[in-house]
Amino acid sequence: MPHARYAPAAPRTMVGLSEGEKHFIRGGIAQDLRTDGRRRLQFRAISVETGVIPQANGSARVRLGATEVIATVKAELGKPSILHPDKGKVSIFVDCSPTAAPMVEVLKNFLLSSVLHCKDAYSVVKVGQVCWDLYIDGLVVSSDGNLLDALAAAIKVALSDTGIPKVNVSLSATTDEEPEVNVSDEEFLQFDTSSVPVIVTLTKVGKHYIVDATSEEESQMSSAVSVSVNRHGQIRGLTKRGGAGLDPSVIFDMISVAKHVSRQFISVLDSEILAAEAAE
Repeated sequence: MPHARYAPAAPRTMVGLSEGEKHFIRGGIAQDLRTDGRRRLQFRAISVETGVIPQANGSARVRLGATEVIATVKAELGKPSILHPDKGKVSIFVDCSPTAAPMVEVLKNFLLSSVLHCKDAYSVVKVGQVCWDLYIDGLVVSSDGNLLDALAAAIKVALSDTGIPKVNVSLSATTDEEPEVNVSDEEFLQFDTSSVPVIVTLTKVGKHYIVDATSEEESQMSSAVSVSVNRHGQIRGLTKRGGAGLDPSVIFDMISVAKHVSRQFISVLDSEILAAEAAE
């Protein structure tokens, strides 16, 4: 059964801002001109590298402005559980460097549910006997806000970079015997990540909401809604954080905006993946 593990989080260090700086941030968002020159629904520049950890089956580094994360995928042969003989296991571990803000608990199931929409995530070689177990690690190298979106993007890219060796299992093996497994050193299967969603977080500051918030902008938020959406505009998950309540009509509008923004984000991410693969 899939599960997720997370490193203990240290207390978050709040961004120290003067009242004038807070007013400047909120005023800029109200006027649709943020402190870094972006519009409210504009992401920072994104850059992608693949194959950054040679020892892993797949890996990626994603930068969103000054936020930088690395994701790796390690595949190991295992045995399916009795309850799920047709499924492998997916584990996610997220670690934070000392300079990065800690993970929020919402990552625990949200990222995992996103990964499981990769139709190859449960890769079974022989039902009830042999499967591939995936161990996904995320590292926050530096944090300047919007960690959830960055980590989800890095995991999606790392999965697209993952090569799984082709495996042949002896047909003579019975359920009572250990199967004879031959792992190829030359033939690899690639994951189909077309159905893996991205996560778009809308952060509410004052009366408006923004995408890809920086740490300073997050310090001024009243609430945030993270939406997991795939390239077909299908919603795969939603979560809210922050103490302030939101009217249902506002949430529906935020979902609509997230779906619209996700199309551009996925398009940019696809282009970055192709460029990164070409550069290898």
